[in-house]
Amino acid sequence: MKKPHEQFDNLSEHKKAAKTWFEHHRIRRCLDFIEQYDAAQAWKRLQRKKSRRQIRRVTYTSVAVAASFLLIFTLAYTSLSYNFLNKETVLSATTDSFPEMGSRKATLILDDGKEIDLGTKEGNIESTEGTIAVSKPNEALVYQDTKKETPKTLKYNTLTVPRGGEYLLVLADGTKVWLNSESSLRYPVSFADKREVTLTGEAYFEVAKDSKHPFIVSISDNKVEVLGTKFNVSAYPENKIYTTLAEGKVKIYNQETSVTLLPNQQAAMHGTGDIKVENVDASLFTSWSQGMYEFRKTELGDIAAQLSRWYNVDIRFNDEKLKHKRFAGVIFRNNELSFAIEVIEKVSNVKFIRENNQIYITE
Repeated sequence: MKKPHEQFDNLSEHKKAAKTWFEHHRIRRCLDFIEQYDAAQAWKRLQRKKSRRQIRRVTYTSVAVAASFLLIFTLAYTSLSYNFLNKETVLSATTDSFPEMGSRKATLILDDGKEIDLGTKEGNIESTEGTIAVSKPNEALVYQDTKKETPKTLKYNTLTVPRGGEYLLVLADGTKVWLNSESSLRYPVSFADKREVTLTGEAYFEVAKDSKHPFIVSISDNKVEVLGTKFNVSAYPENKIYTTLAEGKVKIYNQETSVTLLPNQQAAMHGTGDIKVENVDASLFTSWSQGMYEFRKTELGDIAAQLSRWYNVDIRFNDEKLKHKRFAGVIFRNNELSFAIEVIEKVSNVKFIRENNQIYITE
């Protein structure tokens, strides 16, 4: 296990790399704009269109425009350089207000009701159905299927992840499940004829292939059935149920209808009604399981909901209209909330203000 100072050093290095990455893209956008500005070609077009008298008038205007452009570029370059050189000072001030971080944490609830904190438990947990191996605290929960025959009665465990947490679960059949914040999964310790689990919240699945035993995810009155594939399910109570397919094929059904998804398709469900399918970039909906949030023209309302769960904070809007502002960018989940806020503020022209235990977004 890493010593505390080693973990701190790694975190510090990662934060520096993330900040450098962000500054690189800001400067790159500025330079791209400058490269696209072709003064010579613009001047030739003016010459072709204007008479000599008009050109004289334009000359003075052009000099003023050129001087203005030079001034704007100088100020932009100076601002970028100043921000880059003084990034530590700015971040230090921001970090004081928004130091929250998400982490790996979860609670295991056994079939008999006993609760185990996986943040402190290390080693093996013996059960009548097999052995549950906890590789390291705050890392992963791995089931090893040691049964020699199919159990007559299935024993169910539940893994719950609180706000501000995530956890990796490996089921007895080898299926990997990444549980997001404020989520829970109920599953059998070992599988029998079918592999079925029940999800609340959000999870990314990499299902082990087994042509004889379909894998079923139950969400309220809806089900997602697969043989072996990679997909994400978001089923928070306040929202619709979204299933996004990254690889393979899945069947989604309820009492009224059913659809089959292909890679880069997403199904939206609400209750037991119709299932709407649209084409999407699946990576945008699965990126959280890879340690980042990747947004592309995403409304701030949706982003605030995700950040609230991951950082265990309450983010609200002073003006409801701000919820519909859109943001594009990448936020690293293992950075402090201050880094996410800095990126959003600079790109979306909003301000995050903390008032006691509340965080408000304003113009």
